[in-house]
Amino acid sequence: MQPLIIAHRGASANAKENTLSAFERAIAFGADMVEFDVRRTKDRVLVIYHDAEVNDKPIRKLTYSELHVLDPDIPTLTEVVDLCKGKIRLDVELKEAGYEKQVMEILRPAFDAESMVVTSFHPFAIRRIKQHYPDVKAGFLFGHGTVKFCKSFRLNAKSVRDRVREMRADFIAPNWQLLSHSLLSQVVMGDRPVWVWTVNDEPLMTDLLGDRRIQGIITDRPDVGMQIRAAQPDAVLTGRL
Repeated sequence: MQPLIIAHRGASANAKENTLSAFERAIAFGADMVEFDVRRTKDRVLVIYHDAEVNDKPIRKLTYSELHVLDPDIPTLTEVVDLCKGKIRLDVELKEAGYEKQVMEILRPAFDAESMVVTSFHPFAIRRIKQHYPDVKAGFLFGHGTVKFCKSFRLNAKSVRDRVREMRADFIAPNWQLLSHSLLSQVVMGDRPVWVWTVNDEPLMTDLLGDRRIQGIITDRPDVGMQIRAAQPDAVLTGRL
């Protein structure tokens, strides 16, 4: 099975990231999934934005109305669900822990377990999703900060592997630069499927599309990813998550 092509914050090489326009472009390109970041405002509105702050003001301390004044392009999760329902599958990154139930209450009426995954850097968020929504696949994001955390607490590969198993993550999603990192290879390679981010280089994308370890490729350029995948010989894509 060839890897899924997942539009990182929408087709963010072609439109402003994490906006309805970027998601519309991803849909038009035929991407398998769209990835986006979820945060929550002071008045508990779930919004799509990567950074914790807008114009140096924390989103968690702003009401949605105040946030909308600062950047009117920031959509709500409800708006994204309405746009994407029946058109594309979702890769939902929880940027914080603690609002998992609220997120799922918006997602579940429109998307079944086969139409979405949830990812996070926060083990608590992954554990809570798997505890309350075991049918939904969840992925633990693995970045350079994760490696630094493991080293600072002197966690060996077995300790990290045990933690990943404890949170019941269905797959690991590392930064592409960490694919050859010794810790990552000892922790997850061969143990769980791998989704890799953020791959924009065409030769690298071509190589990863032929790598049996990789189940998903998250990219700012889903149009390019789809073209490369379609051009590969004996292309097979089952559509399974």
